[in-house]
Amino acid sequence: MSSKKAFVIATTIVLIAVMAAPAMAHNWGCWKQPNRTVYVRNTASNYSQANAAIDEWNNDTILSMVKVSYHTEISVFDGNSGNTGWGGLASIQSYSGCNILHGHAQVNTYYSYSSNGKRGVFCQEVGHLFGLDHSNDGGCMGGGYYYSIDSNYNVVSHNISDISSKYSGVPLAPIGPEPNHGEGPALEDHEGPLVHALWYDNPRNLSEVMKLSSAIVIGEVTGVYDAPDIVLPVEGLENNESRVPTQSIAFDVQQSLRGDVGSSFDLFHTGNEHFVLDGDPPYRVGERYVLFLTPREDGTYRVVSPEGRFAVERGALKPFSERDFAGLMKGSSLLSLVRDIKEREEILPLQ
Repeated sequence: MSSKKAFVIATTIVLIAVMAAPAMAHNWGCWKQPNRTVYVRNTASNYSQANAAIDEWNNDTILSMVKVSYHTEISVFDGNSGNTGWGGLASIQSYSGCNILHGHAQVNTYYSYSSNGKRGVFCQEVGHLFGLDHSNDGGCMGGGYYYSIDSNYNVVSHNISDISSKYSGVPLAPIGPEPNHGEGPALEDHEGPLVHALWYDNPRNLSEVMKLSSAIVIGEVTGVYDAPDIVLPVEGLENNESRVPTQSIAFDVQQSLRGDVGSSFDLFHTGNEHFVLDGDPPYRVGERYVLFLTPREDGTYRVVSPEGRFAVERGALKPFSERDFAGLMKGSSLLSLVRDIKEREEILPLQ
């Protein structure tokens, strides 16, 4: 057999093997539900959209969703959380090991989604509380990141297989008056992200993140302060309310690359040391950043999304998003980013 023919046959075999291989599972760390019977309470004002999302996970996967009217494993709700940058949150409130004992799946009604889009956000946040990460598969778990969630709002075959892989061999539990898994540790006992956010804006390249920004600065953190919680009335939660912690981050501006926020400004940040968003961890005094900013109504600013936040360490960039252009810029020099911004500055309008 000629070497060329052998190469063709070997290549064909490899391609067949790759095509036959199962799609990679997209897991959020080790997180999962204790068993396949999952209790859920839906108190959302957009009840029908939330209910449709819950029904899809129940009908299309090996999970069994039990709808109840009391505080339980997953609380699904919505409300106007303001100009936070995120349209949805999945937050782990208590846990035992890798088991999620109680979680919140919420939609921020400050942002405008279609009816199907709201359903998609509910679908994604509930999916995170089964232990799934984002996935580029045409379904709700990739909505808002790889494509529009207004048109890609369903549970799809890849999500179904991810659930099957994660919960294979995990039994259903007898349905009782309410689940009893015991109390998990306090949130401060856990290191790492406990919250997944669906960001309303998801820029794919430098030009897009610049278009979303009213200012671009290089600044240093001079103070980190607790700020008022985001409080929503939610029946059945402790004190009948949901609380999301926030911080105010004081910055001194070292260089303005675009726009003008003065010599210092305050940055709004969702979360704190114990309530950590995936891709948007806490700030610390002395850290240096390139920030792509947009204003808030109270005079503070926020980053447009995790793709608009880059730490500067020894002149090199450390992105907080691994997606698209941001992830590719890891280790790039600050000077190269400044040059790229200046090249685009004259042709892109300020917000």
